[in-house]
Amino acid sequence: MTKEEFIRRANGLPWADRACSFDAVDCWGLVVLYYRHVAGMELHQTPDYEDGHDFITCYEGDRVFWQPGARNEGNIAVFYRGAHPDHVGVVIDGNRCLHSRGEGEGVRIDPLPVLERFFTKTEFLQYGDI
Repeated sequence: MTKEEFIRRANGLPWADRACSFDAVDCWGLVVLYYRHVAGMELHQTPDYEDGHDFITCYEGDRVFWQPGARNEGNIAVFYRGAHPDHVGVVIDGNRCLHSRGEGEGVRIDPLPVLERFFTKTEFLQYGDI
């Protein structure tokens, strides 16, 4: 599936906690789907995500598989509130992010500068196998 096909299919999907399908996704589920369908990769996931642990616990368990990256297409943007990661999305070009925002919002595309204003810090990561 091309990036454009994925975006057309995913944009507007509803948000659901711990969901990872074309019926509904949370922010991490969207990243997993993107890598599965666009990059042809299965991301390593710790059991914490499926067991319902909070985002910080899941992020800390999976962070070891990612390395610092740039604001490049296909990398992920990790958004922090204070010192803690709070949200994640996929960079779809140098200045936009595909992400699933939460209850009542779902998957959408926003300019990265807009998202960066809502959070205290943004970190860009690339998957270790890339």
